[in-house]
Amino acid sequence: MERDPLARKHGYSARSYVWALEEGLIPIYEPLNIYQMDNAPIHNSNLIKEWLKTHGVWTLEFPPYSPDLNPIKNLWWALKKKVIKLHLELERMGHSRKDLDLLIEACKEAWMALNQGLLQSLIDSIEKRLRAVRKAHGWQTKY
Repeated sequence: MERDPLARKHGYSARSYVWALEEGLIPIYEPLNIYQMDNAPIHNSNLIKEWLKTHGVWTLEFPPYSPDLNPIKNLWWALKKKVIKLHLELERMGHSRKDLDLLIEACKEAWMALNQGLLQSLIDSIEKRLRAVRKAHGWQTKY
């Protein structure tokens, strides 16, 4: 996904997130599935809310400060670590299309190499995460 030149600080915007949803979510989304996002401002924009509604994508409502409920952060960390382990040369990559293609392939390879036990343990951790957030009355937990 290209960074949006019109976005604040040339980062990602709701427009570039729509592109990511169209390219990455729509081809695999099945009706009645629930799509999970965090509370990043672009995820909560009116553009995204309307796009999700138009495309019939169901989402999971999260409280405003909910990183402890989202095991994807742990999964991203493990994937990044695996990509670096398998492809140390990517640390010197540029911004060319060729470099992006190499990164995509490295991510696919790293994804396939992730320990399935990690994925299962993250799924299994949801109940503990929910209990911890309830106990902390919505505040930060060890997760």
